[in-house]
Amino acid sequence: MERIMQAQTLSDARKQACMKGKRILEINPRHPIIKELRERVVKDPEDEGVKQTAQLIYQTALMESGFSFPDPKDFASHIYSSVQSSQNISPDATIEEEEEEDVEETETESETKTGSSTLKVEAEPDKDDADTDSSDLKDEL
Repeated sequence: MERIMQAQTLSDARKQACMKGKRILEINPRHPIIKELRERVVKDPEDEGVKQTAQLIYQTALMESGFSFPDPKDFASHIYSSVQSSQNISPDATIEEEEEEDVEETETESETKTGSSTLKVEAEPDKDDADTDSSDLKDEL
């Protein structure tokens, strides 16, 4: 419903705020992910990995519930960093550039001989072939 209201061209932002439902995020404190996040926060309250994981959980819950979030690129970035950490890839790893091969364009002999002009060759029918063709047709009739 929020998406429909936001898509209206003449919509009033104040009316939208009144019509929006309140979002409620319920957290299961017994879930293994939440337990692990809590332990990591107790060890280091400034851990960036915990903050990113919590943000990813929140954005996933929004998406799963049908809500839209303001920055999908941020969500994609969190997904990529999560995949990197699960694969034990350094966050500072860079993408290797593909080496370009030097390809020399060489002209074929026929291109150098004829240049840009085109050769037209028209085949003329042989008189003997024409006579045999017409005689064959007469025999078949």
